[in-house]
Amino acid sequence: MEQKKITQGDLVSMFLRSNLQQASFNFERIHGLGFCYDMIPAIKRLYPLKADQVAALKRHLVFFNTTPAVCGPVIGVTAAMEGGPG
Repeated sequence: MEQKKITQGDLVSMFLRSNLQQASFNFERIHGLGFCYDMIPAIKRLYPLKADQVAALKRHLVFFNTTPAVCGPVIGVTAAMEGGPG
């Protein structure tokens, strides 16, 4: 099976989404919902099956607390880890 790779367009989309992170603030997961929203382009690219996408999104829908201005590198590293080696 050919391994999918995250494209430059996916990264741009994730960056633009990360600018909305503060809008999803809540006291249960802080920025967890925004982080999950940021990861959607990478998840859709890496996991073609809907069940795998749901599992990956649930994995990222957890407590996430950082300053929104510096969340970009965290999102990028997490997306790279989802993509695996390569």
